Amino acid sequence: MALPAAEAPKLCSHAMLPHVEPEQSALTLPDDVLASILSLLPQKQRRDCFAVHGGEPEYQFMSARAALVCRRWAAASRSTGSLWESVELSLALPDPHILDRTEGFVAWLIPRARAVNKLTLTATRDEEAVAAMGLAGGTPLGPLLVWSNLVSALTLLGPTLNHLAMEWPDELQLGAWVATLVALESASFTAPRVIVRPGLGSLPSLTDLRFRSAAKPLTFHAAGAGSPGRHAGGAPLLPAHLVKLKLEGCRLSELPASLSRLSCLEDLVLSDNNLQSARLSLLSRLTTLQSLTLMGCHMHCLPPALSALRNLRVLYLDMAIQAPTPDMAPVHRQCDALLGPLEHLGILSMGACHLQAFPAELASHTALRALYLDDNIMTSLPAGCYLDDLRVLGVDWRVLFNSHAVLRHAPQLAKLCLTSQSKLELAACTDVDVPAVVASITSHPALKQVLIPSQDGTRGQIVNAALNVLIGISRTPHLEVKAITYPAIGNEWLDWLREVEAEEGRDGLQVAAPPALMARRGAAGTLVRRTG
Repeated sequence: MALPAAEAPKLCSHAMLPHVEPEQSALTLPDDVLASILSLLPQKQRRDCFAVHGGEPEYQFMSARAALVCRRWAAASRSTGSLWESVELSLALPDPHILDRTEGFVAWLIPRARAVNKLTLTATRDEEAVAAMGLAGGTPLGPLLVWSNLVSALTLLGPTLNHLAMEWPDELQLGAWVATLVALESASFTAPRVIVRPGLGSLPSLTDLRFRSAAKPLTFHAAGAGSPGRHAGGAPLLPAHLVKLKLEGCRLSELPASLSRLSCLEDLVLSDNNLQSARLSLLSRLTTLQSLTLMGCHMHCLPPALSALRNLRVLYLDMAIQAPTPDMAPVHRQCDALLGPLEHLGILSMGACHLQAFPAELASHTALRALYLDDNIMTSLPAGCYLDDLRVLGVDWRVLFNSHAVLRHAPQLAKLCLTSQSKLELAACTDVDVPAVVASITSHPALKQVLIPSQDGTRGQIVNAALNVLIGISRTPHLEVKAITYPAIGNEWLDWLREVEAEEGRDGLQVAAPPALMARRGAAGTLVRRTG
């Protein structure tokens, strides 16, 4: 039965609702507030984009979605410089309107050039589509006018552009046009072939430089005779004040002579190059180096020049060394001679380096904070003062089984990474004292996390003893057992190390996550790449 009208409950009341003035809307926001809101949108929703209607290009650039809301938002998107601090331009071949796109980009850029701080330019080629159109596979990307338009755009940005990333599908020549980018602080150039000519070396603020020359070797071309790394007029090919240089995947078989004059270089990446027969004595001149990466370089032995790098704090050597020949010293003996003098070494990764034993000279190092020695032939770890300040340790399960008692000598160890080589473990781990291993891990005063890396982030194939250890330690409340992909490992422990350094007020290990390649072997024997 319905209630009398007088007794009907009041489900809502205008008196309970806040009063909103009709004019209170996004249209009345101050310009700076509106600009801050628009800056949070993805670029495709806030940037001006090239429009094509009815198959014909419309040469006027129109602000995308956000600018179509109203005139006020359109005006804000055109006039607010902070919206264009970072700009991305993507080009593709074949594209019948590519010339129009680059012309339109220059026109769009003219009133905004002073605001752009970072530019990412990505050009790609669809070889199947090119072939279908009857174009030659090696035909440069569009006519020369396309490149001319892009150089014009970069020239406009020269006084203010701080960061440039360029990916090009054809040969990329870095010549005089680069010299116009006088404000550039970091740059990345990727192409099938990269040729460096005079111009890049004159940039006064460039400290971070990256190359990838995927199909043919990275080449440094001087303009004429002269000293190494210079042309006839004396201009260097690389800025002498570079702090970071990444030459990953550049098909190098020798080190560029231009490296010899980089007197401020602190971080050098040479991963994924074929340096097996290279003369690496040039490295000994880079005495300011603090971080060196030689992953996947297929060297016959450790470079003797390493012993001269007394300031080195970070060294990545994963998959860098081939199995030594009978006439060579074992890798751990090479480490004794060459890594022993590096007293400041804080991070060392030597996965898959054919280590037969732990290098004796490393056992006395007191600066080590992170140590990765997985996927080697060694079977145990010694005690030593290298454990005193160690925070991160990566070893194979069989090494843990044989050395679990050593963990008590690493009072600050917080992360333990355990990798699996099933065939070796089956032969070496048939008699494991599982309760003792579990006790060593669960009773550790500082250990917080056990990482189990694999290709896909799930637990890979491991022997029964390892599985029983995992079951035993997973019941410990203060200990996290985590399956993780190889690409995530470097990020996890390096981010954590930075936090530790900051909390302790130390200078810190000012390094990036492991660059590019940290190869590991999966269950089927295939290489797995671990990136940072």
